[in-house]
Amino acid sequence: MSRHLFVLSNLLIVLQVFLLLFCFLDLSVLPQLVLFAGRFHPVVLHLPITLIILLVPFSIYLQRRTDTDDLSGIFDLVLHYIALISTLTALAGFLLAAEGGYNQDSLVFHKWLGVAVAFSTHALVYIKKAFVKNTIVWNSAMLTTLIVMVAGSHYGGNLTHGEGFFAFKQDVKPTITIAEFTAKTTVYDGAVQPILAAKCMECHNDQKTKGGLNMKNLASMLKGGKSGSMWVSGDPDKSLMIERMLLGMDDQKHMPPKGKAQLSAAEILLFKEWIRAGANPTKTYHSLAVTDTLKTIITSIINTAPVEKATKTYSFSAASASAIEQLNSPFRRILPLASNSPALSVKFYLKEKYDLNMLTECKSISEQVVEVNLSNMPADDKAIEVLSSFENIERINLNGTAISGKNLGLLKSNKHLEQVSLASTAVGYPMLDALGAFPSLKKVFLWNTSLTEPEMAAIRKKFPKIHWDLGYIPDKNELLKLTKPRLLDEEKRIYSPGELIAFKPQMSGVQIRYTIDGSKPDSLASILYTKPFPVIGMMKLRAISVSPGWKTSDTTDNTFFLKGFKPDSIRMINEADKQYKGQGAITLTDLVKGTPGNLNVNWLGYRDNSFKIGAYFSKGEDIQQILLSTVESIDGYVMPAKKIIIKGGDSPKSLKLLKTIVPEQPKEKRRRQLIPFVIPLDKKQYRYFEIEAYPVNVLPKWHPGKGDKGWVFVDEVFFY
Repeated sequence: MSRHLFVLSNLLIVLQVFLLLFCFLDLSVLPQLVLFAGRFHPVVLHLPITLIILLVPFSIYLQRRTDTDDLSGIFDLVLHYIALISTLTALAGFLLAAEGGYNQDSLVFHKWLGVAVAFSTHALVYIKKAFVKNTIVWNSAMLTTLIVMVAGSHYGGNLTHGEGFFAFKQDVKPTITIAEFTAKTTVYDGAVQPILAAKCMECHNDQKTKGGLNMKNLASMLKGGKSGSMWVSGDPDKSLMIERMLLGMDDQKHMPPKGKAQLSAAEILLFKEWIRAGANPTKTYHSLAVTDTLKTIITSIINTAPVEKATKTYSFSAASASAIEQLNSPFRRILPLASNSPALSVKFYLKEKYDLNMLTECKSISEQVVEVNLSNMPADDKAIEVLSSFENIERINLNGTAISGKNLGLLKSNKHLEQVSLASTAVGYPMLDALGAFPSLKKVFLWNTSLTEPEMAAIRKKFPKIHWDLGYIPDKNELLKLTKPRLLDEEKRIYSPGELIAFKPQMSGVQIRYTIDGSKPDSLASILYTKPFPVIGMMKLRAISVSPGWKTSDTTDNTFFLKGFKPDSIRMINEADKQYKGQGAITLTDLVKGTPGNLNVNWLGYRDNSFKIGAYFSKGEDIQQILLSTVESIDGYVMPAKKIIIKGGDSPKSLKLLKTIVPEQPKEKRRRQLIPFVIPLDKKQYRYFEIEAYPVNVLPKWHPGKGDKGWVFVDEVFFY
């Protein structure tokens, strides 16, 4: 036993020396394999907490016994192991914190309290020996350790679960309300933000900012995180948030992380279309055209009528779990309205699979159903007959269905009916009298129906106790903005000679005007698109949609490259940084373009060395141009090359300088973008070319990382 305690004591001293060093060192520079050990911190931290708590009754038991010699040795051993486990937990916590993304105020307190727990549990070993007969000193030391542990747990709970998690009193919010889709509800507030709040904000908030990103509000999101901006307005393919969502589930950068609630395909499509439409935070839902893709997506995944998630109690009993399970399917979901509530919500999916029998089958749980959503299903007036038998129903969504409205009066038997949504249906003014007679009805939604403003004014006057919502009514004098041109092949960026670029067809009367030199297109002088056209060398294509009586669209902005001569081989003279090695030399000629928003794929990154390669042509080629495709991402310290040097000759030993260029550096922060450098050469055959690009060695004074080294990234080299 004594030898065992001797080994533990010395091990504790060594580990706690490391713990002290960890307090003052930058651990983020440690290898990823070492930092990975920090992931065990939340796994083991409950063990020292439990042991410290159990220490109290164990100690009280020993104090009350007169003969403790047989337990004294065991107690010493327990104290040593509590100190050892507490120290290892604290060490793992420091490694986990080195990965970043936590609220610094809470983190500082949590770190030092963790260190205090480790040292105080170790001190208990010596206090036990020195004050074996003095219970006051021992009990005071033990109580102090317990208090420090509780305080450390408090700040740890704040870090992982938000402020006030380990509080004795928490505010209870009895009702959760989803904001109503009124005429002023924006797409961001009504659709985008709620999904972000549900599936992203757990790791990106004031207390926990993974990757330096805080999603508490729009202003914080626009600042972006360590990897740059969340999105590029108008271009989802270059937006970091979309790239992270589409990564493989096992990729460490996939968002949300594996194990968390994942985004559905429809939700990802919502984000893509919102960004494609300009990510406008002030754009209202009702201002979108009925045929707008974004509006269709929102309607399919979010109930755009106002909904209050009920927390009220119901007198009826819950339906049996087996009955609900039998009815649930991929095309019909029955879910409780709130936790522990007997009230049920029924929603139908995929109109091709819907038939009336799917609704009729729900009569077996009709007593518990308070909400039915038939939005965009091919339901007709027969559905009204079935719904009239649901005695406790409160909300019915019939948006986009085939009902005529002639038998809406049957719903009068539903004594609890409060809300009916009839958007995009054939329901007309004569059918509304039946609804107006319902004593419990509070809200009716009639967007995109045949009702006129005078008819709506009349029905509101006739039944003032009901909220009649006709939605957004466009101003006839208001000019609507056209959708910007979209390419037929939106992913393709590198073309073979003779391959053509084509735009998707536009609606009648809309023209596409474009430029190929990067200049801003206008509605009169720029080239009129009439048919597909070939890529000529490197081409910066910018295009707009124009039509009389419409606002000109936003600009489509793309860079295209033409395939050139492919070298017989390429050698890496300077290796890329270990974090950004891509596929090695293959990366430069694989004809796969990298994107500015994801530098981990298809890019070679250089910081401490220059980018330097040698390209061999066995027969020699008349190379007149070399194109170096690079990127600029100021938030990521990625700048244009400081200098580019091209040398040529028959071999690496017979080189002469062909060209030197010094790219212009940015003078202020700007958006991430591709930076292709076209370097003209005198026409002459060479078998070997050497290309070198130097990173900026000192970032400018206006840059957040002023004085630090910059990066240079390259993804393709073209020879023409």
